[in-house]
Amino acid sequence: MKKLQNEKGFTLLETLFSLVLFLMIISISTSSIKSFVKRNYSYESVNRLELDNFIKEVQKEANKSISFTVHSELLLFEEFNQVSTSYRKYATIIRRQRLGLGHEIVLQNIRDIKFEQISERQILVKIIDLNGGTYEKTIRLFIN
Repeated sequence: MKKLQNEKGFTLLETLFSLVLFLMIISISTSSIKSFVKRNYSYESVNRLELDNFIKEVQKEANKSISFTVHSELLLFEEFNQVSTSYRKYATIIRRQRLGLGHEIVLQNIRDIKFEQISERQILVKIIDLNGGTYEKTIRLFIN
């Protein structure tokens, strides 16, 4: 057998070093590319999950209240211990307040909201977002 005099080639150490360097470059470039990509979110429409959470929260509040008051843009629940909770429009948000205090944002990007009592134990909630999308939900009350 003829012995090769040309021993040019890559050693295992060089190959591993190249692989590590390549992986570092790829990981850095993907994170930097992510920051340059424009996110195409519509900030003028209501987030569906946020809307569902708002409706569930109002339903939960209704279930533990003993009375309620409905005005056009105000929904007020009264609990047994004289604690009142209100939901009302404030600028482009819906905020929740307890005892007239606080500023808990429960829904954003709202153009208009209407609360309407459609029966003794039902409230209709109509929401219009900044894009003009309309959402309606009936809340059933279990008040004694």
